[in-house]
Amino acid sequence: MANQITSGPFFVPLSIDTTQSGAVKYLFIGFKNLANNTSSILLTVHKCSDILLYPPNTPDEIQFYSQRVTIPAGDCAVVRIEAGPTTFSGNNMLRVAIAGDTDEDADGIVVTLSGTTVDGRQVLSMVFKHEDFVELDD
Repeated sequence: MANQITSGPFFVPLSIDTTQSGAVKYLFIGFKNLANNTSSILLTVHKCSDILLYPPNTPDEIQFYSQRVTIPAGDCAVVRIEAGPTTFSGNNMLRVAIAGDTDEDADGIVVTLSGTTVDGRQVLSMVFKHEDFVELDD
């Protein structure tokens, strides 16, 4: 089975400063291949369909994005997912998962993710560095 890592669940804010220009526009997922050969991963992005904690319920997680990413040795790649009705919006809870040539020890592809606003500012609550990802059991 391939190595699997995941970000923790994180919330997309409605706005970082209560203005329309502070709304989250993009989720950026960056990759760097540290291996000496071409490596590939399967990127999936999930959101919880219901985040209410009371009354108690079990939120359903929905995968809304899936893409195979292949990166030559030493190269970088960035996947950009735009906020919208078929992806995500403010006040959604997201999780990013990676399966393939990567792991916590960064022996292959390393990953980072962040969100940006309509006017290009970084959304600090959506920043995950590679070491922030959690390795999943096979």
